[in-house]
Amino acid sequence: MRPIDLSILRSKYSILYSYGTGPAPDVARIYDKSITTEEGVTLDIRVYEPATDGPWPVHIDYHGGGWGLGDLDTEAHIMKHICVKANVVVVDVAYRLVPEFPFPTGIEDSFAVMQYVYKHGEEFNIKPGNISVGGVSAGANIAFVCAHLARDAGLPLRLVCAGTPVIDDLSQYKSAADSPFKSMQENEHAPTLNWGRLAWFDKLKWESMPKDPKQKQAQLAKVGWYKNLLTAPNMENLAKTIIYTAGADPLRDEGERYAQMLVEHGNEVTMKRFPGVPHPFMHMDKDLLQASQFIDMTAREIRIAHYGV
Repeated sequence: MRPIDLSILRSKYSILYSYGTGPAPDVARIYDKSITTEEGVTLDIRVYEPATDGPWPVHIDYHGGGWGLGDLDTEAHIMKHICVKANVVVVDVAYRLVPEFPFPTGIEDSFAVMQYVYKHGEEFNIKPGNISVGGVSAGANIAFVCAHLARDAGLPLRLVCAGTPVIDDLSQYKSAADSPFKSMQENEHAPTLNWGRLAWFDKLKWESMPKDPKQKQAQLAKVGWYKNLLTAPNMENLAKTIIYTAGADPLRDEGERYAQMLVEHGNEVTMKRFPGVPHPFMHMDKDLLQASQFIDMTAREIRIAHYGV
């Protein structure tokens, strides 16, 4: 059984995180916009502009929330920091959520937005060749998949900068003890994110599949390796990648394993673990030094990727 009505949980999700966030710098302009992808899908985005003169590089963010929660307010304070400190336009994406839309619709939406921003750079006063992507949790997963898709489509991508990513396919395990990753057992009952909550999110994702057997089979074919990034068919020639993990996060070890596999396939990767903090620690910069460090380091890596300094 779901512990709470999904609509109520969604309405409180970003508010819950906001209790831990510290003050964020003012940006020159914030506006919401609807775009229509090449597939004819209308999606909402939020755009943050710095106070300097454009055109600017662009950083595209995919919010967290287990593919079923989260919105354009979830990581708003982080977006402001990135916009100001990296001197980039930030585009935050409201991809469609499960279970109303079957997985991996959110990933398809997210890459479609990346393609739109690249092809319509003049709408945002950006430099289309200067693109980075990022996200937290499920959003980090989306950013990694988009990096693979961008490489295959020939889209320029300078950086992937992501935190506490979802990597593995949880549905293949009956319990935390079945996972090959020690962090899953160590943090089986951790605060904020633990085995029980991961299993709830995972159930929500797979409940989004169509009920009709043929439609379900077709949808699962779309899912493919997206359900487990460790099985991606080609891990070579990907954009420079920054991966931040949290010591008290059940997802810690799978994120670090993905980083290791990227290195083994010749990619440039920076990986840092923030010891002792839980999965969503980057939302707690009012009280946690590690959260402020995460935000500042993320902005710095994005700035260096686009400006070299």
